Amino acid sequence: MIEKIAPANRDVQLAEIGLNQQMLPVFWGLLFVAAIAWIFLSRRLYDMLKRGYPRIFTALGSPEMVMKKSFATNYRVIMFLFRREYELTNDFEIIRLCQGLRYVFLIFVTCFLGCLILLFDKTF
Repeated sequence: MIEKIAPANRDVQLAEIGLNQQMLPVFWGLLFVAAIAWIFLSRRLYDMLKRGYPRIFTALGSPEMVMKKSFATNYRVIMFLFRREYELTNDFEIIRLCQGLRYVFLIFVTCFLGCLILLFDKTF
């Protein structure tokens, strides 16, 4: 009697796999949108720092969108965002921009990890 009411484990497992296959394109799409947003917002931040705060810009390793970025420069920029060092500027526009970049970075990392989990879940 219980077997007729509750779905078999195999049916539940197949439903989970189907849900995973549906979520993968969503994560890929969000990952792509977050990457594009990161490019535009970080370029705007670099331009603002270069014009208004040259010492901070230099301390971050003079990040540019066109030139090759090193791992150390990327790390400095991300730590600048997560340590909230941008608040020392007292510039409302830079503060809002950096807060947005923090959220975009977190969305990117979450979607990237979600993609990895779903891809590895399908292979094993």
